[in-house]
Amino acid sequence: MPITTDQYKVHVASDDEFQQALQIRVHVFVTIQKFPLNEEVDELDKTATHLVIIDTHREATAQVIGTLRILKSPEAAKFGRVVVLPEYQGQGIGKLLMHAAEKYVAQSSDYNECEYTKLGSQWDKRGFYERCGYEARGDIYDDTGCPHIWMYKPIVRSTGC
Repeated sequence: MPITTDQYKVHVASDDEFQQALQIRVHVFVTIQKFPLNEEVDELDKTATHLVIIDTHREATAQVIGTLRILKSPEAAKFGRVVVLPEYQGQGIGKLLMHAAEKYVAQSSDYNECEYTKLGSQWDKRGFYERCGYEARGDIYDDTGCPHIWMYKPIVRSTGC
């Protein structure tokens, strides 16, 4: 499943990388965006699949620069906690991470019964997901004081020849 470019690699997080991913989530969602810590790190982290994106050119060792988690429901693979370090935002890193997550779900037998991916986007971030091919559906809802909207995208599986 790893997706690799000259500088970036996306794969399922190791234990150490998951700890780095948690630090990024806390930095962005708690410190910068002011979401409560007890809402950010939750029980769902224990059962989720966590993907990370690594900058292989950063300092002496590769560092996690973004992450997301994938949860499974009968009809959908739910992406959540999608985050990229602020200094890497606006450079296509998030789009690469989303593409890798979609590919992971499409290729993993764990998600065979899932028809689509979905995520709860912060209202002001929905344009990013629209550019990734997601469609907003339903009403705006409140998530810890922040307006969100559900967004959906069909899972595209290759049939092979």
